Amino acid sequence: MDKEFFIEKYKTLKQLKEGKKPLRNDFLKFCKADERHLVKIFGKDAYSKLQEACGDKANKLQLERTPLLQILDQYGQLARDCQQIPVSGDWMQAELRPTPDGLKKVHNLSFLTLPEVFIENYKDKSEWNDVLKILKRDVLTPTLSEKKNKKFNEIVERINAWTPDRKRVLEEGYKIELRNYLEKYFDLEEEAGDSNADLLIDKKYPIEIKKDPTLSEYDRLLGQMIRHNKQYGNAIAVITSISSEDRYKKFQKLFIDIHAKLEMTAEIINK
Repeated sequence: MDKEFFIEKYKTLKQLKEGKKPLRNDFLKFCKADERHLVKIFGKDAYSKLQEACGDKANKLQLERTPLLQILDQYGQLARDCQQIPVSGDWMQAELRPTPDGLKKVHNLSFLTLPEVFIENYKDKSEWNDVLKILKRDVLTPTLSEKKNKKFNEIVERINAWTPDRKRVLEEGYKIELRNYLEKYFDLEEEAGDSNADLLIDKKYPIEIKKDPTLSEYDRLLGQMIRHNKQYGNAIAVITSISSEDRYKKFQKLFIDIHAKLEMTAEIINK
């Protein structure tokens, strides 16, 4: 596997997709390769460099174009619409960009720190006074429910900050690695509670982990999340090794819509 091999495979897959740029995971599966092979040939940001070598604009660059002030404007308007501090689920439901994962990777921003970042940058802008009051109110005087949401959001942000060491063959490998990571910050059990969550934090926050789910496995996951929510009032799904971005995005939208209609607290994270 050399540079020419990957370039030829990329162009072949792009032709099969009728000119649409292949996503990284789809490309690696097509080549029967993993990220290490690409990095060995292209170095840092290997897939972006491969796309550029093939004459395409790298997908990653779409995230880098969003200025901080544009992100804060979106965040402020979202807080105004919600009349409270937004969470990442609100951001995804509004289909704002970058994604929460992109905010973390490109801008080093998280939803835990965005209120402080917004206040610091917009404290002298009178047109945002109503939003500043909302953020300051919720930061300084959290209710019991908001304290619970703060803990939930902290767990979500910890998972967002986690990157698997490598691509794993079995789902169990991801569960063990995530457990080892989260144990540094929380009390954690495995396959615990009445709804038998994969991981359970502080006996209150269930997590389900799935590796490249099929359509039927996505359907089963949705049922699991609803059961967890009825038991604990919240739930988190972590999806790894996605081979079909389209299938994941369709499920993500369904996931957000259903939990919003049921007024349930839930988060889906792509790793």
